[in-house]
Amino acid sequence: MAKPAIELIETRQGCEMLESTPRYNVMLKGVKVDQLFYNMRGYVGNLPTPDGSSLYVPESGIARFRREVAKLNREFAAADNVMAAK
Repeated sequence: MAKPAIELIETRQGCEMLESTPRYNVMLKGVKVDQLFYNMRGYVGNLPTPDGSSLYVPESGIARFRREVAKLNREFAAADNVMAAK
């Protein structure tokens, strides 16, 4: 199985002194493109899409972000398969 295009990596990088929830680096093919942070009621941030834009997910739990990452990884894999077939 190929390595996923998008990964969420838990980190304390960028956290304030009293910030109790971890942040997550959004990695696109090994390069950090954004960071998810907890904002009052849930995590906030953007996820990259195969067409080069970004998907904004409103305040929600990290589980929703993981589901969106799984969907986007399937889209990236499909786009890679189309490009490989050409």
